[in-house]
Amino acid sequence: MSRCYLHFRAFTLIEMLTTVALLVIVLGLMVSLARYVRATSSTRVTTELLRDLDRVMSLYISRHSTVPRVHPLIVAAVETDAIEDGPGMQRAALANNEQLLRALKTELAMGGSPLDGLPLGLYDGRTVRDAWGMPVVFMAHQNPSIGMAAEDRPFFFSAGPDRKYLTRDDNLYSYERPEDRPR
Repeated sequence: MSRCYLHFRAFTLIEMLTTVALLVIVLGLMVSLARYVRATSSTRVTTELLRDLDRVMSLYISRHSTVPRVHPLIVAAVETDAIEDGPGMQRAALANNEQLLRALKTELAMGGSPLDGLPLGLYDGRTVRDAWGMPVVFMAHQNPSIGMAAEDRPFFFSAGPDRKYLTRDDNLYSYERPEDRPR
């Protein structure tokens, strides 16, 4: 008498664990790549924004033969007792940014402004923010704790990904070239 056995092909536990492990590795690589692309994109967008602001400032200086009067970040922070990089420093940065935009209003209203095409997240008509949501700061003069532009010329800077103005490691500057940045 012959018995008929039904043969089922099933996955072993080792095969299942191997498949899950490979999927986890691939997913980890994809998440890592997405973070890298987002960080690179944010840095590029902010660097271009700083350079555009530098061009607007050059136009302003050539027309008015002077730099707009705004409180420097450190002085404004000292006045509000906010030497540490916290909410007081962020308020000082926001005040600096708003004063600058009021001063540049005529230059920005003359059409063809580099800020016209910016997304609402970067420029809402009142404040210019970097890709991480922090106000961009204008420095009329160099400051050792902030940045040192060549020939003591005015510059713009961003707090960078850590959102702290006084950590120079990841701050972005309008006078910096991409090849100058550490990788």
